[in-house]
Amino acid sequence: MKFLARTLALFSLLSLNLAAAEADDSPKKAGLDYIAINTMLIDFRSIGSSSTAKNWATSFTMGTYITDYVKTEARFGFGLTDDTVPGTKILRDENGDIVKNSSGQNTIVASDATIALNHFASWYMGIHYPLAEWSSAYVQLGMSYVNADATAEEKSTWEDLPDDFPGSKFSMSWLAGFDFNVVENWYVTAEAGRLHRSTASDIHTLHFGLGLKYEF
Repeated sequence: MKFLARTLALFSLLSLNLAAAEADDSPKKAGLDYIAINTMLIDFRSIGSSSTAKNWATSFTMGTYITDYVKTEARFGFGLTDDTVPGTKILRDENGDIVKNSSGQNTIVASDATIALNHFASWYMGIHYPLAEWSSAYVQLGMSYVNADATAEEKSTWEDLPDDFPGSKFSMSWLAGFDFNVVENWYVTAEAGRLHRSTASDIHTLHFGLGLKYEF
């Protein structure tokens, strides 16, 4: 029994020493601030039953590490492009009458909707966990304000979209990502998450980004 007790005590002591050494080796983040610039692909999902639209956007981030493992940040971004969602409408003449084709059927023509992200602002708090001395993973939860537009012609497939999207401009947001140290205090980031969910149209606005972060 004495041997077993001494063995367990020695094992516990070694475990504590290894844990302390690992803690000493992990990067110290508490009190550091950071800024970042991201290039983002904005993906509007579930438009109608299965249609999607994509925009390119950019964002600027300012954040701080509250502890070695907890951080908070604010983001500001704006859209760079817009995208169209294929749709149709019945062709009408200048009097509003339906135009028939040679077979006597209604003439159907293309009438696409256009979706554009104008700008957004987000606040997040999350957990930042070191995977190695040069890399970390993080998960963040927060709130976003999104200003976006949808345009469509009357009596077309998407005529209700401008009224339904984005609905409430505020939404819960989340993201997950990795950062990789490239030189001194500079990091490359890769992340994905949900920026916004429209309560009226149920369109989910996802984002996928690559960025450059500087800690100081």
